[in-house]
Amino acid sequence: MKRGIFRTSVAVFAVLMLTGCGELPNISEQQADLVAEYAGGVLLRYSSKYALRLVKNDVDEDGVEDSVNGVASGAAVTAAPDDQSDVSPSPSPSSSQEASSSPDPNASASPKESEEPAATPEPTEEPKVGLDELYNIKDLKFSYSSAMYTDRYPKNSSAYEITSQGGQILYVVTFKVKNTGSKTVKVNLTSRPFHYELSVGGDTYLPTLSLLPNGGLNYLMTKIKPGKTEKASLIFNIDRDKKGTKGNTLSITEGEKTAVVDL
Repeated sequence: MKRGIFRTSVAVFAVLMLTGCGELPNISEQQADLVAEYAGGVLLRYSSKYALRLVKNDVDEDGVEDSVNGVASGAAVTAAPDDQSDVSPSPSPSSSQEASSSPDPNASASPKESEEPAATPEPTEEPKVGLDELYNIKDLKFSYSSAMYTDRYPKNSSAYEITSQGGQILYVVTFKVKNTGSKTVKVNLTSRPFHYELSVGGDTYLPTLSLLPNGGLNYLMTKIKPGKTEKASLIFNIDRDKKGTKGNTLSITEGEKTAVVDL
């Protein structure tokens, strides 16, 4: 009975709200139930004290309603999101752009373009000097005299004659040693570490042990009187097919000094 009275009261209230002050229309009991259910849902929707309400309260804490939408019986209604088709989302940087913009901590710094690789130092050559500076013996003057190919040397002496062997030929380089002083000069080159190297046609040769009376230039041991000149020779065994080769050179080195003689 109470339920019927409540339904009728709610229905009348709803009709008055919908029709204003006009005459009340005649409605059936079923229609009154529907109107009562709708009106009850509306009333309960705005009641903050109704804990079992089916519809989420759309009223902010300030009492202002965000929006009013239709309510279906027994179902919650969710407001549709605003149309944001005209709003373009701000583009986020791609992963490739982030990777290119962030520096790699493990990347090694590239060398400056202006830097050049260090030049390899060239081997230091011994300073070239003259024969007198190289031998450096007071009152003695050394000079190149001649060079020749021969099968034996010296030709006018049988006691100390040196002959070539097999496919070789002798190459004799002769120097003159002159005493320009007023006293006899004793010469002894056996204790000095001279290095003699002959270059013939791209090949190099070292002098042989000389059996000459004064020992040859490489083992010169003699006495030279004032104003006198003595010959001192170097004898090399070279390949016979080198005979007649021109443009030969002889390098004489002691320590850091080198004298080069064009033959």
